[in-house]
Amino acid sequence: MAMPHLADIADQVSALDNGEFWIFTVIMMLLSVGGGILAVYMLTRSRLIEDTPTSKIRSAAQGYVELEGIARLLPGEPVLAPLSNQPCAWWKYSVEEKRTTYSNGRSHSSWTTIESATSDDLFQLVDDTGDCVVDPDGAQVIPNRSVRWYGSRRRPDRAPATSQMIGFGSFRYHEQTIQPGSPLYTLGWFRTEGGIAHSFSEKDEVRELLAEWKADQVSLLKEFDQNKDGQIDIDEWAAVRKKAIQQVRKAQLERAIDPDIHVLCRPPRRLRYILSTKPQDQLISHSRRYVVLGGSLFMLAGIVSVWLISVRGII
Repeated sequence: MAMPHLADIADQVSALDNGEFWIFTVIMMLLSVGGGILAVYMLTRSRLIEDTPTSKIRSAAQGYVELEGIARLLPGEPVLAPLSNQPCAWWKYSVEEKRTTYSNGRSHSSWTTIESATSDDLFQLVDDTGDCVVDPDGAQVIPNRSVRWYGSRRRPDRAPATSQMIGFGSFRYHEQTIQPGSPLYTLGWFRTEGGIAHSFSEKDEVRELLAEWKADQVSLLKEFDQNKDGQIDIDEWAAVRKKAIQQVRKAQLERAIDPDIHVLCRPPRRLRYILSTKPQDQLISHSRRYVVLGGSLFMLAGIVSVWLISVRGII
């Protein structure tokens, strides 16, 4: 089958009514503009990642930094992914329901999101020099696990190990997570919150500790009743006070100055905030591919737009 000549296409464009012509031309213009924006955005991100040196947590400067390390959970209650109920450093999920509508005797089914949320729980980034707390709020997150599956209830019983391309059920689930222990590349705002000095009253703390020990007479007698007469005499009480003073002073020393806390969070001034389980070389490669794609779309759609307008004699 012979391909149509450019002149034939030009004749067809000339024959279009104004509405059809402008719809097609505006679509080409929007594709060109969108491709240009995509190319610029990805080029900027690629250059930013390439040009920002990687810092160590212990020696990182205050402000906009690039860090690499391992994602860890903070001490305390574990963060659990809502659908799989698995421990994770970060999660994002959505639940969609398949709904059917009827119009003119025909049915139409579509997926509607009925529930979604993104984690704002803090977690920890650790490298070989130290650790920092990561606040994921506002970050562009690239997780290392993304699973989509189907079911018959709003909340699934369990999550599969891998995504289901085809499934049965009126509900569709999608869960993304950063697993504890995952390598993590970050680009964000680094700040250090200094230690806090405490004021102490040794006399009051010793008195409170002695009152606590007195309330447990069995343990007190067992440790300090040296002559086994069932009571604490003056000499034995002096030993009790001495140990209480030593214990209070040790506790005061341990909390005299809290260690510095490093925090990574969303930068000011609309700077990019990235948390990625992919290493920076993969991010750069991925960005460059989109630069080529966006640039090609910008050029091709732009050329078609100009040609369309010139065929109609507008320019």
